[in-house]
Formats: sequence, structure tokens, C-alpha cells
Amino acid sequence: MRIGKINKMAVKSVSDGGVYVQDIESKETISVHRRNVKGHPAVGDEVSVFIYPDVKYGLTATMYIPYAVDGEFEFLTVKRVLAGGALLDWGIDADLFLPGREQTAQLREGRPYLVYVRYDENTEKMTASMHIDNYLSNEFPEYQVNDEVDILVTKETDLGFNVIVDDKYWGLIYHNEIFEHVEFAMRTVGFVKNVREDGKLDIALQKQGYEVVDELCGQILEMLGKNGGFLPYNDKTDSALIYDKFGCSKKSFKKTIGALYRQRAIMIEDDGIRLVEK
Repeated sequence: MRIGKINKMAVKSVSDGGVYVQDIESKETISVHRRNVKGHPAVGDEVSVFIYPDVKYGLTATMYIPYAVDGEFEFLTVKRVLAGGALLDWGIDADLFLPGREQTAQLREGRPYLVYVRYDENTEKMTASMHIDNYLSNEFPEYQVNDEVDILVTKETDLGFNVIVDDKYWGLIYHNEIFEHVEFAMRTVGFVKNVREDGKLDIALQKQGYEVVDELCGQILEMLGKNGGFLPYNDKTDSALIYDKFGCSKKSFKKTIGALYRQRAIMIEDDGIRLVEK
């Protein structure tokens, strides 16, 4: 069983006290106390179980999934500040301990802070750390342009928003390339725009280049067909309206209608674009 991780388990027995589950791969077993049972599992059901060491009960299993598991970054809210550390709201019965030596700022109860969640095999405990750079990868990122990645928005700067990419690397989304709502602590999907020499990543919220143009061509032609051959959008339309309608940047939209115009599929008029009848 993987401690600090989500495990796929099969329900072996059910009782008033809870359920007994077995790891599908290793065949190891563990009990889930009734307070940690979610729903009404039956014998033979496959369930997802989070396994972690609990201060009171030892190695514990729960069907409730925490906000972050071993190896992940997340914003967790401080429930209580102690002399030697702080207790964080982890999304499950148990609180997550953030030791004093792992803090980089004075904490306030009720406020969220970016932490790294880890299982320490030496102490056999789950802990959190605010020393973010210590837990990011030292390897050079092997991404290609337009590779899809998971991002966590960590901070807004003068240039844009800093993000953690795939729980491994620092990335940046530039302000002038944002056409949708972005906010602190938000998790979403992004696309690699550039891998810099220092190993940091430039991230976009939409795909780049002619791959986008090809997709948009079909989308725009289909929309023209459904709207009588005319759409009230062209290269003069506000970028926010472009994004709301087509889900892309104005730059991508202009490339696309330009390509359709050169193919003689559309006409670009003062008040929009019109499908060319063939």
C-alpha cells in the first residue's frame, strides 16, 4: 500500500464498525473505520482509499480524499497556530502538521498558505512545508510546445501569474496573454508555450500556432453555417468578445479568418465575416 497516496482497494467485508479493504495489486489489507466510510460500499466494490499515519490511531485509511496528497502542492488554511508549528485544514478528519522550521512567514489562523505535502519515511509522518523551491524538480523540463499541463496559480506579479506546473516546475502566464478569469490558488489546465534556458516555463491558457488555426477554421465555418452565413466578428472586434464567443485569443482569431479569407472561404466585411457561397 502507498502511504500518503490514493490506493485502489476492493471491499472485502462490511460491518457496523466500518469496512475491511484489500489493495488490488499488493493484496495487503486495512480497515476503514465507519467515520471514514463514504457512501454505502458493498463487498466486491472497488473504492479509492487514502492511507496515512494518524497520531491517535496509527496507520489509517479513509474514503474521503484530502485536498493534497504526498508529492503535491496546495493552498491549505491554517486552523490553529501552535508553539512548534501549525495545524492545517487538510479536508479530512485529521489535520496536517506544518512544523515551525518549515514555515517561511508568520502564519495567521483562517488564512491559506501554499505548502508542499509529503510523507516522511524516516519519521513515518505526513507533514507540510512552505519551502516550495526545495521540492520542485531540478531536472530540465522535457516539454514540447502545446503540451497540456496541470497548473496551480500561486502569485500575481507585474509580468503575470506565477504557476506551479505538474507539481514539478515554475511557470509564468503573461498578463497580455490572458483572456479569461485567473485567480490566486486556482487549478486549471494550461499549454506549454516556451521552455526557457533556466528551466522555467512560459505557459498559455490556449494552444499556440497553426494547430489552433486548424481547429478554429472548422469551428468558425460551422458557426457561419448555423447563423445564415454571417457572424458579427472581425479583426476589429474587442478581444474579450472574441474569447467569449470562440474561446481563443484575438491573435489566433485574426490568423484563422486570414487563413479562411486566403482560401476564399469567407469575406471580411466592416461589420463581420461572411461565408462565400460556392
